Amino acid sequence: MKRYLHLKVVQIGRKVKRSPFLNKYFPKFKDPVYWAGDRMSFARAGFVGAFCMMLPIPFQMLLGSIIAYYVRANIPFATALAWITNPLTMGPIWYGGYRFGTWVLNTPSSAELAGHAQNIPIASSQWFSEVFPTIWQPFFLGNVMLGVIFGSIFYVLIGYFPYIKRFLVWAFSVRHSNS
Repeated sequence: MKRYLHLKVVQIGRKVKRSPFLNKYFPKFKDPVYWAGDRMSFARAGFVGAFCMMLPIPFQMLLGSIIAYYVRANIPFATALAWITNPLTMGPIWYGGYRFGTWVLNTPSSAELAGHAQNIPIASSQWFSEVFPTIWQPFFLGNVMLGVIFGSIFYVLIGYFPYIKRFLVWAFSVRHSNS
């Protein structure tokens, strides 16, 4: 399984590095720091990926890859971390961020507001006009703060513990070929 996963990461990396669009608009894209990297490249990628994972926005993976490019971080690792938030996990992750935001802002949680919004369908125009204005601040603040906290934890763990870095180099490095 490990060998298969590593092979797939290498194949995807080679295809991406040969992309005409990426080579035109991101000229430093073939730099080895984005694909093989060093300890700090992986640490930066850990921060970027964990931060983007917590953002309640669409296309977190794309945002993580773009930010990784500009901060010279390992792109496959930052992208893989952003994949943690997927349709199955986004609800619990973002709800946890919302609860953290209500705790930080000391505002009532959705459980306390449930009596008022009990019969309002989620994502309806009525929900956006009555419920969303009361929850958006703790929702976004909590998720952004947790993204910074988790990103900092990843940065410290990867940047200062060498055994974690060895595994990441093995799993997410794309070997360069002459072709």
